[in-house]
Amino acid sequence: MISISLSFVDGEKYYVTFVKGSVTLKKTGKPIKVGDILQSTDALIFKEQTAKLSCISPGKGRFEINAQKTKPSSNGELLAVLKNNLVPSTSTYHLSSRSLMFDGYDPKTYFQSTETDNRILLLLDEVLPISPTYKIDENNFFFIQYVTSGKTITKKIDQSDKGLVFTTKLFTEGIPQKVMLCYQAQIAGKPKSSSVVEFTPIIANKADLKNEIKVLTTNLGLNKKLIAAAVTAHIFDNYGKLSQDQIDKLML
Repeated sequence: MISISLSFVDGEKYYVTFVKGSVTLKKTGKPIKVGDILQSTDALIFKEQTAKLSCISPGKGRFEINAQKTKPSSNGELLAVLKNNLVPSTSTYHLSSRSLMFDGYDPKTYFQSTETDNRILLLLDEVLPISPTYKIDENNFFFIQYVTSGKTITKKIDQSDKGLVFTTKLFTEGIPQKVMLCYQAQIAGKPKSSSVVEFTPIIANKADLKNEIKVLTTNLGLNKKLIAAAVTAHIFDNYGKLSQDQIDKLML
């Protein structure tokens, strides 16, 4: 077991990079948002057990506070003082770069990730290149199936000649915990459907993602490898798996 010793200096600044749920700053009563600057002595109030906050210190790296790790105060508030509850974010993810021969992702492997428990971040209205092993046209296509309120929902995924395009219309009934990616192929003139892979879809606003990444990169110095690793870990930790080329585009 590796023991990590951290010292927190009063007045040290922490820049908020991610907020899940409702988190307020006790001294002002105002909700905390991405880009806010916190001090090590600041107290935070979490409104839900699932709430979470991530931040970065220019000198110490990435940290997070999870409401599940806090204890209710005497009046029932989930209260956490930064310097007493910050936990270093030490996760690392190794993504392989696309080869010169790359012609698309294999959906069986792309939509799986043991590192994120199969949480897959879907960038809406962006083309996800798919291997030509899977023919894509009006008779050969991908669709998703999921169950909500006891009802099975089946929706075709938009596609281009280069791959799949995920859109909001796929989840008008809400974002499910699990979806099954399926493929329908035309074989001997007859349609045949098959299940490809099950995953957890995660939807995020691209503008919000870019804002979070900007806060990270502004406070990480000039080391490009360090910046790339931190941004990748931020996305995988807080959202889900995303391809290296899509991460690179978000950093532009």
